[in-house]
Amino acid sequence: MIVEDDPATGALLRQLVRRIWPGATVTLDADPLLALDRWRTQGADLILLDWELPGMSGLEILKTIRRLGAKTSCVMITSHSDREQILAARAFHVDAYIVKPFDAKQIMERLSRIVDVDMASDVSCESFESLDDFIESRLKQDLPGLPIAPELVERIVGIRAMEAPERIRLLRECQFEPGLLFRMLSLANSSRYIDGMDVVETFEGAIRKIGLDAFINLAVEVSLHPGSHIEHASLAHKCFELRRRAMSLVGILVKLREHLEFNLDSCRTACILHSMAELSLLQLMQTWVDAGHAIDETTRDAVFDRYTERAREPLQAQWTIPNTLRERIDALDRLPAGTVVRKEPIIMRIVALLHAGDPQRELPRLMARFGLSGRIDAISTGSAS
Repeated sequence: MIVEDDPATGALLRQLVRRIWPGATVTLDADPLLALDRWRTQGADLILLDWELPGMSGLEILKTIRRLGAKTSCVMITSHSDREQILAARAFHVDAYIVKPFDAKQIMERLSRIVDVDMASDVSCESFESLDDFIESRLKQDLPGLPIAPELVERIVGIRAMEAPERIRLLRECQFEPGLLFRMLSLANSSRYIDGMDVVETFEGAIRKIGLDAFINLAVEVSLHPGSHIEHASLAHKCFELRRRAMSLVGILVKLREHLEFNLDSCRTACILHSMAELSLLQLMQTWVDAGHAIDETTRDAVFDRYTERAREPLQAQWTIPNTLRERIDALDRLPAGTVVRKEPIIMRIVALLHAGDPQRELPRLMARFGLSGRIDAISTGSAS
């Protein structure tokens, strides 16, 4: 059981526990009272408690658990390491005291020593007869994972020690990393960070909103999903193609911006996120390969044909991104029929047609709306810088 009101830290801790004990049932609560009720009715082998919770501190939860004589292992997580807090937690027999920001590998080692429980995975690939069954199950039950290069994650973990120019270069690189960008926007637009009608649509806006610690935690959390490191040759080639396509779209967008006023940064985000469903399927297929199964190009392409539309559903349902951003992403495939379409979705559709071709002859009509009919060839030669 995890009791943590910071979404990024909670997501990371959940993935860490799942990596140690794949078959464990892991709950995550931001409300301490609900968490305590859950513990009373369901129990837990291990509870990870944030010290500073809304309405009731983690220490108060620890006191309640010890007062009832329970043998549940309890780990306190806090941003403070002063002697008074440590002594207060020790007085109620806390099993470990972890100070944020923490190292993911060290946390896994400490938790493994605290709770010696052998739980084999009950959701491993081996429990499915076919790749289709495995993908169907993941799309119905799990948050989709997303690819991310482990080398990039290592650099992000060390970002605090970097000189300013190196840090800026890394952050600029990360804004083109689809899985990380998607998770950051989802967190930045969650109820914890958003007030009123304000929305965040760019990498720069997201990192300003959530801060460096949450950014690091998200990168580590994405990397902990099985299959997040795409190594299989056929899958890696497809991953490269999807990223190259996104950069080509961005290049055309930049060229179009020379002729037309629009929010380049937000539209660029839509280009980078357009292939999220396909990337989540690559992560699932890599998980299948990691379990010892074979995949060839024919199987890979068949998975895309069958499941790309389906894979968008859990992404949209379980990770929050603004509706305006979704409109731009969807417009790369098609414009909605029978409604008044805003300027930027039309721009996104123009970008897609300039990139992939225009068999239905949509482009002349759309370009004419902005007085760009004679500039199609000049704009379509754009490339990402």
